[in-house]
Amino acid sequence: MSAVTQAARQLQRVLEQETAAARQALLPELRRLIEEKRRAVAAMGEVGAPSTPEEREALRSMMLAAEENALVLGAVAGALEGIRDRLRRDLAQAADPGLYGPGGRPRRRPPRHTLAASIDRTA
Repeated sequence: MSAVTQAARQLQRVLEQETAAARQALLPELRRLIEEKRRAVAAMGEVGAPSTPEEREALRSMMLAAEENALVLGAVAGALEGIRDRLRRDLAQAADPGLYGPGGRPRRRPPRHTLAASIDRTA
């Protein structure tokens, strides 16, 4: 097996493991695979261009795995951003003193200073 084929297959294996870990939300496993992927990418950078059909096929397979990996990691990143935004919104609402009245009960009407500010803004 040539160096190009070996490097492409190694990177493909790491990408497939990372994709599987991302689908299962195994964050510690993803963190571990980062270094392994760095080494595999570095190895790919050290080998030359593919020259045989076997090497080109190995690179094509690796690129397909990389595309799938990018889609899955993008979905994970989007989900994490959504969670972050929801947490920020919920924390901001919980910390807003205007949401609760005396004794921790929700206010039925806005406090007077909020009402006055609303009237001033619309005037």
